[in-house]
Amino acid sequence: MTEVIVAEGLTKYYDGRVGIEDVSFSVRRGEAFAYLGPNGAGKTTTIRLLLGFMRPTRGRAIVMGVDTREDRLMTKVKAEIGYLAEDFTLPRGLKGKEVLRHFAEIRGVRSRAEEIFSILPLDLEKRVEEYSKGMRQILAIALALSHDPDLLILDEPTTGLDPLMRDRLLGFLREEVRRGKTVFFSSHVLGEVQKVADRVCLIKGGKVVSLEDLPSLLSKLGKIVRARLSKPLDLKKLEGLGRAELTEGGREVTIVAEGKYSEILTLLAEYGIEDIEVRNMTLEEAFLHIYRR
Repeated sequence: MTEVIVAEGLTKYYDGRVGIEDVSFSVRRGEAFAYLGPNGAGKTTTIRLLLGFMRPTRGRAIVMGVDTREDRLMTKVKAEIGYLAEDFTLPRGLKGKEVLRHFAEIRGVRSRAEEIFSILPLDLEKRVEEYSKGMRQILAIALALSHDPDLLILDEPTTGLDPLMRDRLLGFLREEVRRGKTVFFSSHVLGEVQKVADRVCLIKGGKVVSLEDLPSLLSKLGKIVRARLSKPLDLKKLEGLGRAELTEGGREVTIVAEGKYSEILTLLAEYGIEDIEVRNMTLEEAFLHIYRR
């Protein structure tokens, strides 16, 4: 089986309101797949449907070869998935090591927690209620991944982590993919996504607006042209050449260009180019460009 997740026309309505609508995508074994969108776009709804926590209004999802509407079969599948919820809860009154022991006994498998804590350190002698948000996040990550699942479904996995811990977690996830694991994750920190994802799926208003591998997406959307000019430029001169912004009284220009690069450079040369940069978009810039359309 090369496809670990398949969504086909997946739709969920809440009292007439659209959660997601006609969402279709597949996630291949051994890839990092980023599922992106602004708040309210339908990311968490999709994840809950993939895990069989609720039924779709129409369409279907196949996860690890099982239709998520098959409750009996999904019970076994869910035990083989590493799932991190954005709004997880942890048992209070227990030390971190006691929480880990409890979950390890339930699963009955050897835990990778020690390995995870060597990357994301945590004081396991503290009680859960003494943990900061970032410390709770590390414990939740360990609980989700310690049974060495082949499929990881992570909803905003870096929430609450400081920059060093975020970087370490991203490196760990990338290594998991190299080991053949499949990672499906949502995130609002797009710079982090760019470090990990092989493919990205962007949703807006509950519908897919883009689905492709990351290099192709960034290349297709065009380039960013930034220049400092000797003379002020009139914004009207850039009409039809891309979305543009002028600062410094018209002497600094930023253009989101989807082509016509020679025309842009010829125009800018007329105003005296003192400095210029032409590069592909970052994922964050691509995200903003798509959602401003």
